[in-house]
Amino acid sequence: MKHLLIVGRPGIGKTTLLKRLSASLHGCAVDGFLTEELREEEQRMGFWLSPLDGRQVLLAHRRFESGVRVGPYRVNVSVLDTVAVSVIQRAIQHAFVLFLDELGRMELCSPQFERAVQEAFDHGPSIVATAGVAHLPFLMALKQRKDVELIPLSSANRGAVEEELTARLHALCAEDEAVRALQRQADRICEMIVSSEAAPIDIEIQQMALREAIARAFPEKQALYQLLYESRFRRLWQQFRHS
Repeated sequence: MKHLLIVGRPGIGKTTLLKRLSASLHGCAVDGFLTEELREEEQRMGFWLSPLDGRQVLLAHRRFESGVRVGPYRVNVSVLDTVAVSVIQRAIQHAFVLFLDELGRMELCSPQFERAVQEAFDHGPSIVATAGVAHLPFLMALKQRKDVELIPLSSANRGAVEEELTARLHALCAEDEAVRALQRQADRICEMIVSSEAAPIDIEIQQMALREAIARAFPEKQALYQLLYESRFRRLWQQFRHS
């Protein structure tokens, strides 16, 4: 799948996960931003928009006197229109992976930001994004795309998801041609799962071939197939062929 959408309730660790994933890709062309909490005396007072280039801009605060109200906060939409949109536009041109944390009510109160995100999903690099569980029309449309893999995040699976996605992103950015060849083979299987035309037996044959290719290329890493691909294929079956 080209894009990953990590979905979970507030406070489950989505931002922490994206921070760790982006930091692990040192040397790979990544871009994007995090939405980080601003706390004062242990109380959450607002949110920073933190591009991966090191800047930090105040996006929302309880004490803002103007801006779009989202819950107890007011949002400075101009931060989205200028800083966030420019990061996305830059990533479309130059990045290999774009991190977007997060796509929620606060961020989507900017039509300009929403259009930039749509452009990135349509024509940009691979995207790793986070979202809450709210039923927002824009998010619902993203979740129905066939190039978007949904990854539910919970307290029970956080460690396993981080390990899997770290390995997958490293494989995506790898310069080793053997790794790239396995990645292309796995991508073809994902396309077969998503397509309603491919028969289950044909998909299973291709999965067996991938297992054998991994065993030949990395005989000392027999757990690689399970870590990189089995969870991915299983989620796609549930997402697109659950019936």
